[in-house]
Amino acid sequence: MSNPLTVLIARSAFDDIYEPAWHRALNEIGIRCRLFDAHAFTGAGPVRMLQERLLWGPGVRRANRELVRAVRNERPDVTLLYQGRHFTRETVEAIRPLTFVAGYHNDDPTGPRRRMFRYRHLLRALPLYHGYHVFRECNVAEFLAAGVPRVKLLMFYYLPWLHYPRRLEGEDAQRWTCDVLFAGHPEPDIRVAYLSAAAKAGLDVRIYGHFWRWRFLMARAAEFSIPIGPLLAGDDYARAICGARVCACFFSRWNRDQYTIRVFEIPACGAFLLAERTPVMLQLYEEGREAEYFSSVEEFVDKARFYALNDVARRKIAEAGYRRCMSSGYDVYSRMRQWLRDIEEWRRP
Repeated sequence: MSNPLTVLIARSAFDDIYEPAWHRALNEIGIRCRLFDAHAFTGAGPVRMLQERLLWGPGVRRANRELVRAVRNERPDVTLLYQGRHFTRETVEAIRPLTFVAGYHNDDPTGPRRRMFRYRHLLRALPLYHGYHVFRECNVAEFLAAGVPRVKLLMFYYLPWLHYPRRLEGEDAQRWTCDVLFAGHPEPDIRVAYLSAAAKAGLDVRIYGHFWRWRFLMARAAEFSIPIGPLLAGDDYARAICGARVCACFFSRWNRDQYTIRVFEIPACGAFLLAERTPVMLQLYEEGREAEYFSSVEEFVDKARFYALNDVARRKIAEAGYRRCMSSGYDVYSRMRQWLRDIEEWRRP
């Protein structure tokens, strides 16, 4: 681009797969992009934890003031409020005349949990955004009804610099190899029952993420046989995916999900995906050829057992899923190009 957009991304999320990934990808495709981190103003230790939970306090107020100052000084073409949890209606109102205010949220602020404290600033400010991208189709109409004039779906992605096939050997292979892996957050839905059933069928099942919350759910289900590891990120997360024969994928009822981030990360790592059967998933990967799906505990256990024991069948589907993922624009660069096209269309007079 001869005159590339300038973009300021205001960070409210925590993981590097979110705003830092957008920042890196946009810069690498030629956009002048800077990251503004709201977390930098909320202190450390218990003080930070309290302010981040309440989204209130001197650090949060300072983050709002500093964002307004940054927009006034830099005049970016676009200011993206990612999740936007820290930023008040008054802040959005102050920057709106100076920049195109865009938003993105990977959770479900207008869904069943919309009354959660964390969404209060965002929901009050929504009518002042110029445009918004959402993670799931059901949010499009809801964000329009909330007063956002322009809303489009922008699905998630895998990161090419992190999610790629790895050959595990020696200690790595010993550490990460298992029959069934689930790396993700716990929810009081089907996941405990399904993973427990697979373990009782004799499969080596492993769970990673949010140890005490998983342990609480397991205790309620009187299930203690599945080892629970720490929350994984970065290379360890990718190695765990590559070491599993079957990567299980459950979708959040809290967020009304029909897909999740893992459905791109797992095939991108060359691993075998076994996910809940939804209309969105059936569009992303062909069933029985590029991924496998389940709609009952019996189907989950039967398919997990079959593919854990049959290397040829498993590898054939994993390889086809990898090719589909590579050729279909499921990577962060393709998503950022889509975002740019939408933003440029929205900004036209």
